[in-house]
Amino acid sequence: MSIARRLISISGGDLRPFKFTIRISSANTQFLLPLTSPNGIQPNVVVNWGDGSNTSTITSITSPDRFHTYTSTGDYQITITGYSSGFNVNNGTNRLLYRSVDDWGNISLEQVDFYGCSNLSVLPNDGSGNATLNDGLNSIKRFNSTFRGTGITYIPTGLFDFSSNVTSFVNTFVFCQGITTIPSGLFDNNSLATSFSGTFNACLNLTTIPSGLFDNNPLVVTFESIFRNCRSLTQIPEALFNGNQSVTTFSNAFNMATTANALQNGSTPTDLDGDEIFERTPTPIGTNCFAFCSGLSNFGLIPSTFK
Repeated sequence: MSIARRLISISGGDLRPFKFTIRISSANTQFLLPLTSPNGIQPNVVVNWGDGSNTSTITSITSPDRFHTYTSTGDYQITITGYSSGFNVNNGTNRLLYRSVDDWGNISLEQVDFYGCSNLSVLPNDGSGNATLNDGLNSIKRFNSTFRGTGITYIPTGLFDFSSNVTSFVNTFVFCQGITTIPSGLFDNNSLATSFSGTFNACLNLTTIPSGLFDNNPLVVTFESIFRNCRSLTQIPEALFNGNQSVTTFSNAFNMATTANALQNGSTPTDLDGDEIFERTPTPIGTNCFAFCSGLSNFGLIPSTFK
C-alpha cells in the first residue's frame, strides 16, 4: 500500500496549499512565518492568515510581510500557496503556538523543521478520502530534527512514503515523549537513507519496534543512538538489522542510561546467518550499544566493546 501511494504523481497545476493551525492565547500577538531558502531560491507565496484579513504575497525570506499580528485570541489555520522550499521553526520565535499540520500541500518543500514546537500534536493522516496528504514531502532530502521535541502522540502511517530521495533521519523524533508505537513500513520507500542517528532518541514511552522496520534501507552506515533512552521498549526484534549490512556504527543504539527499563524479553538482534551484530566482520563500532540492557537473555555474552 505504501509503495502504491508513493507512485501517485502530483498532477499538473495542482497548487494545493500547505496548511497548519496555530493557537493565539493573547490579543495582539505577532506571528513570524519562518520561510527559508535552503536551495537559494526565494519563496513566491500567497499567505492566508486565517483571520479574515487580507492575504500577503511574500517573495523574500526577509520580507516584512512575513510578520502578522493577530488582534484576537483563537485557533487560526494558515494556508501557504505557491512555492517555498524551506519552512524552518528550529526552536525559534512562536514555536509554542503551533498545534497541528493539516496538509503538507504541494509547495515544493525541500526542508521542514518543527523543532521545539512542543504543543504541535497532530500531523496529516492519510486515509480514505485523504490519500495524498503527504505527497508534499516528495522533495525533502533530510528529515534532520524535523519533529524534535514536538508533542506528537503518533506517527502517521505513510508519513515518508513520497520522500524517496531522503538520505538522513538524524534526530527526526528525538524527545517526542508522546510516541508509543512506530507504524510498520515507515521507512519502506527511503532506500537512499544512510543515517538513522538519534532518530527515536529519548522517546521515553515508545514500547515496540515493528519487525522489518529497516529492511529497505541497505545503505545505512550509522544507527548511533537510534533508540537511546527508549526505556519503555520491551523487546528488540530479532532480525531488526538484517537488511543493513553496511553499518559501521551502532554506538549507544540501545543505551538505556539506567537499569530501570522495560527491556526484559528476548536478546540482541542477529543476522541471517545467526551471528550477533557484534560478530560481524569487520566489527562495527558499538560503544555502549547495549549499556544497561541487563534484562536481555544474552546480556552476559555481549562483549565489553558493546556495553
